Amino acid sequence: MSPVLPSRPRAVVFDLDGTLVDSVADVADALAAVMREAGIHPLSEAEVRGLMGHGAPGLLRGALRLRQCDLGEAEWMTRRFLDRYAAAPAVRSAAYPGAVDAMAALAAAGIPVGICTNKAACTARAVLRALGFAPHLGAVVGGDSGHGMKPDPAPLLACIAALGAVPEETVYLGDHRVDIDTARAAGVRVLAVPFGYGDIAALEPDGILADYAALAGMLGLAVAEQR
Repeated sequence: MSPVLPSRPRAVVFDLDGTLVDSVADVADALAAVMREAGIHPLSEAEVRGLMGHGAPGLLRGALRLRQCDLGEAEWMTRRFLDRYAAAPAVRSAAYPGAVDAMAALAAAGIPVGICTNKAACTARAVLRALGFAPHLGAVVGGDSGHGMKPDPAPLLACIAALGAVPEETVYLGDHRVDIDTARAAGVRVLAVPFGYGDIAALEPDGILADYAALAGMLGLAVAEQR
């Protein structure tokens, strides 16, 4: 476990896919259906895992590049993918162990919690409801919320503002280089989880959270409660 951060945060924001939820199976299913519709051999889950983190447009462009197909197909395929995925976003997805309890503990401690994801906001909310996160959340900002997409810092800053917090008092949790770059651009401390879709060895976060059971202690909450 990484050491305790130097100050207790006033808000905590999470990435979704690869950070709170392993969603690759449902993403792969929706993508496979669209690729078959286009007459393209679908990607394996392992191939899809390597494309996660850039939102639906990045996913479809990456899939077409892997199959050496015309990128001009990406726009209509992205629309079809979003429709198919929104219809069944949490059939095979699962929360990472301890993630729901960790978020509940933050909310119980009076720390506002948000989600900043490149997934469409309505689909993100459906996943969060299905897996038990929704009651603990104060804000959800998606890639279609009007603030751009990560690594642009604007969606993260919008989420923080919606929670009534400021960047220097916020911690962001993610699993991917996109998340680290977003947090750095926003002036936000960032923790990385090693069980998601990014290459943890290539990241330089402020700390690494290997287990959600350790999150409260890492954020200084357990220390504060003992005083």
